[in-house]
Amino acid sequence: MQPLSSDDPNAIGPHRLLARLGAGGMGRVYLARTPDGHLCALKVVKEDLAHDAQFRARFAREVRTAQRVRGPFTPAVVDADPEAPAPWMATEYVPGPTLKEAVRENGPFPEESLRVLVLGLARALSTLHAAGLMHRDLKPSNILLSPRGPQVIDFGIARAVEGTVLTRTGQTFGTPSYTSPEQITGRNVTPAADVFSLAGAVVFAASGAPPFGSGSPVSTLTRVMKGEPHLEAVPEGPLRDLMARCFAKDPAGRPNADTVLREISALPLPSAEHGWLPPQVNQQISAKASETQRAQGAERPPTPAPEKGRRRGRTALAVGAGAAALVLLGGGALALNALPLDPEDPAEEAAEAPSGEAEDAAAQGEWSELDAIALQGFLYDIDFSADGELMHVFGSNTLSSWDWREGVGVDHYTPTPTGAMITPHGFAAGTTSDYVAVWDGGSDNRVAVLGNDEDEVRGQFDMPALTSDGTRVATLSSDDGTVEGAPHIQVWEVGAGEIVSEFPIGGLLTDLFYTPDDASLVGVVAEPGYATHVGVFVWDPETGEELQRFDDADYYQVSLAADGRTLAMATDNARAHVADIQTGEVRDLEDPDLEYSELHEVQISVDGSLVYGATSEFSDEPGFVWDARDGDLVTPDNLVLNPPLGVHPDGELIATPSAPEGGVYTILILDADFNVVAEVS
Repeated sequence: MQPLSSDDPNAIGPHRLLARLGAGGMGRVYLARTPDGHLCALKVVKEDLAHDAQFRARFAREVRTAQRVRGPFTPAVVDADPEAPAPWMATEYVPGPTLKEAVRENGPFPEESLRVLVLGLARALSTLHAAGLMHRDLKPSNILLSPRGPQVIDFGIARAVEGTVLTRTGQTFGTPSYTSPEQITGRNVTPAADVFSLAGAVVFAASGAPPFGSGSPVSTLTRVMKGEPHLEAVPEGPLRDLMARCFAKDPAGRPNADTVLREISALPLPSAEHGWLPPQVNQQISAKASETQRAQGAERPPTPAPEKGRRRGRTALAVGAGAAALVLLGGGALALNALPLDPEDPAEEAAEAPSGEAEDAAAQGEWSELDAIALQGFLYDIDFSADGELMHVFGSNTLSSWDWREGVGVDHYTPTPTGAMITPHGFAAGTTSDYVAVWDGGSDNRVAVLGNDEDEVRGQFDMPALTSDGTRVATLSSDDGTVEGAPHIQVWEVGAGEIVSEFPIGGLLTDLFYTPDDASLVGVVAEPGYATHVGVFVWDPETGEELQRFDDADYYQVSLAADGRTLAMATDNARAHVADIQTGEVRDLEDPDLEYSELHEVQISVDGSLVYGATSEFSDEPGFVWDARDGDLVTPDNLVLNPPLGVHPDGELIATPSAPEGGVYTILILDADFNVVAEVS
């Protein structure tokens, strides 16, 4: 990081520049402050590219796609202006070293760190590929390190630069040592090229050297085409075998990102005592945070108070070295697990214990200062207790309950499950890849540990579903964790610890819940890879009989009104609908006419009269409100709703998170006029 020089502007767009982070063939990168007081990394392109019409068109297209990428290992694009005299884009700022810097200064990573590195990179690629993006230039200098996992940056930039003045003058965009053979020949370039580059970055982390050695670009490219990678430094066993397959010359011979996730998730995780990174790298992160603080100056300007329809986030320069590392434990599902904060936490011991010991271990987590990080990571679900006094939050780094009026946490379940829910009456269920845990009334009263069957894989796909009285829990299970492993729903009697019904489904689940009367199960079924959805299904949980299905469109997210039959559904990230799960009737709501497909979630009000729609927190699109009876849009001016949404049981309040800074959220409680009445952070 360097101070601004005389030829640097004071601001770009609405963002005030603080320091220069670096420069490269594409342009300069600055540390900047957004109008809301948050930090971002702002990349502005150089003059010759700015005058290249072909680059501008590609840059605009890639930025639009990148703005739809949402994941814990891909810093979000928070703003951009491809039409500016010098096009630019701004992303979340990650105050950490690059993988290249960390290895050069501290040496190779141990095997435990390598495993989490692979998990994070594979999850990042899975997120990019699902959005229709390829990175095309994944390398150690494009991987930032943070306690919450590796962060992949500059995705989409390589595609924007292809065919511009840089490449037309004989320069090859990308780094030869990490470029796939098909990128060199320019043929059949698919997402498999990114997997090849992933393996190269892992070899660098393990050895401190590029996978095909050093030398001139021409000799390196020749070795990439005809030679073998240097895998000696990668520990022998499954990790080395997996990386060797990623280096296959034929793209068809490589595993895809989802397969890498599934295979690496089966390996043991590192100890959480010092996080996932070597201690010296944690020191680098602390130094980067201090450097950032100095760049901001001694006094931080106040963050503007929230206005109607506007979100106030909480700035976090860095989290401590012992903070939870986020690792993905499933195939293509958005299911992340935080490494436990305390290495001696009895809940961690329970997760590793055999079945009998797990049932006797106490999974109790005490609320402490460490839990200030609870709303970091990625949020999946917000619900309220039946009396409306508590708000329950589930995310990649938290399963917790909050006194939302006071803005304080009152309970925290540790370690964070990969899938979880808390019912309005206080029953909770959490899944891991090995077992299902059930609590009654709080984290200090775990009443059951179900599963632990070595022939079944569960919990890494989706949320569990609990009946209203907590006596039964339904989860997805599979023989081997894949769709080929005959995925099926298991319904457990919690008290007896027995399976009372079991039935197959035609894919993987992205959501599962009981109707309020516990008479039916509603599930959203997706195809392998989660790219498209089969439909929304209603089953009899006792027999597995299909009672209703909605499969005439790509229904990917749903919510159910308190009447137990009115369903709000989102389609293709663009449209909203309401349906009757008894008759099967579907009514379309007014088309919001989105410029991009950014409708991420719909929630229906308690009485079924309104449907709320949330767009990406980094979208320019507003939130939406529909009259569910006539389908008309009734959205007030300047409304912003971010996912996930929570609807209060009195029908007058709705919860929505602010746009995060570095993964840190503030949850805002809005009244019927969408004014902020409380904040939780």
